[in-house]
Amino acid sequence: MGARSKSWLLAVLVASAGCESEYPIAATACDDWCLATQRASCEEDYPEGCVSECEQRSVRRRFPRCELHWLDVLECYRAAPDSDFLCVEEESYPRPICIAERVALGACIAPLRGTCLEACLREALVCGEPERQCEDICRFRTPGCTAEEAALFTCQLAQPAFCEDPAQADPSQIPCLTEIGTLLECAGFSPTPTTSP
Repeated sequence: MGARSKSWLLAVLVASAGCESEYPIAATACDDWCLATQRASCEEDYPEGCVSECEQRSVRRRFPRCELHWLDVLECYRAAPDSDFLCVEEESYPRPICIAERVALGACIAPLRGTCLEACLREALVCGEPERQCEDICRFRTPGCTAEEAALFTCQLAQPAFCEDPAQADPSQIPCLTEIGTLLECAGFSPTPTTSP
């Protein structure tokens, strides 16, 4: 077990025991991140692994210019109640909370990612889909289709959130159908009808 992971575990034990720690290694921001986010008591929550992955691959490591935004998300998560976290694939995941902070962090990484997050988190919140993993969805974009994606996200944000299953909906009721068809065509799929309501 790594020293930082030990410090995280010791901090938890000390806090629950109500005594002060004399452990020489101070908790890191990644210790704080994992303490703030692994709160749904899920089977695959693993504090040591969380801290190790955070130290190696967190946004603050890969995009140092965005560290302040990352810390803003951390503070928002820390202030949220435990009930704002749920198990998704047996790991703790935040509900659609801290939207402004998450969007700002995404936009710092890449403007299009921020727009995607804003649209995705808004829909997850309005449509009651707390398990939607918007950061994962918005991390992977369609190569060569930046303009088409931007047009779709902008259109989605200009329309009320659409909560129906598109496969079951009347196509004339699906917002941004033109932009969806254009993006699909750019991505190499057969275009769908392009009649927007």
